[in-house]
Amino acid sequence: MTRHGSWLMAIVLAGGAALAAPTGEIRVTTVVSDGRVLASFTVPSAWSTETRQLLRSGLLLTFSYDVELRRPSSVWLDSTLARVRIGSAVKYDNLTGTYQLSRTRDGRVVQSEPSKEEPQVRGWMTTFDRVPIEVPGGLEPNVEYYVRVRLFCSPRRTISLWSMWPFGHDDGSGRADFTFIR
Repeated sequence: MTRHGSWLMAIVLAGGAALAAPTGEIRVTTVVSDGRVLASFTVPSAWSTETRQLLRSGLLLTFSYDVELRRPSSVWLDSTLARVRIGSAVKYDNLTGTYQLSRTRDGRVVQSEPSKEEPQVRGWMTTFDRVPIEVPGGLEPNVEYYVRVRLFCSPRRTISLWSMWPFGHDDGSGRADFTFIR
């Protein structure tokens, strides 16, 4: 390894140690009513000391969640029937001590509000209730499905070899299986 290569590796490893935070297991629950799928999920481990320090620095913190309704397949890859991207963002204003919160759905802002309470911010970023997943054509009766939720944090909380992988890497995931019975 060259001298420059060893310095680069040391910087990457040191940066990874400084920004590393545990990836979180996302707890997912689903409710199916009138052919609609509603997913609720939470990832409390995403709110860590490192996350709070990053937020207090004034940087914009964004948690993006890919929520997918999938159908398992024993022959080929599981098929994705519907997908929605939900996001929550927060920016802390050091002068006023106020957090500015926003929520997005498929890239559009759907809610925005200020807050001075950190517990409210934590809930805003890590808990979602009854996210509707629109299923084109509806669900087939007596068929197994699952909802998979993946978390992507920005700025990235970990620097590793996975972050250089061209296919991406999530910061947490979870799923809930169910059978639609009519």
